[in-house]
Amino acid sequence: MSRIGTGYDLSVTTFSPDGSIFQIEYAAKAVDNSGTVIGIKCKDGIVMGVEKLIASKMMLPGSNRRIHSVHHYSGMAVAGLAADGRQIVARAKSEATNYQRIFLLFSV
Repeated sequence: MSRIGTGYDLSVTTFSPDGSIFQIEYAAKAVDNSGTVIGIKCKDGIVMGVEKLIASKMMLPGSNRRIHSVHHYSGMAVAGLAADGRQIVARAKSEATNYQRIFLLFSV
């Protein structure tokens, strides 16, 4: 990606003159540069694995996690930027909690 956004990379809804959306290309490039994530379903459960990224000396141990617990019986593995993954995990946790609250309210 040698092109420069020059104002066309500020929003997902802004097209560049050649018809591309830079934000989408940036997201695809971030996923391409990230580690591999895989999930395998087996008879007894699910196995999730992620590629261990090279740790920087400036990072705290355990701060660059790729596998997260969402709720009691659910989890997720994240590829791409860690900060984006944490936001998605936070949203998933919120949705799971809301679902449980509503389900338990109507099941009584």
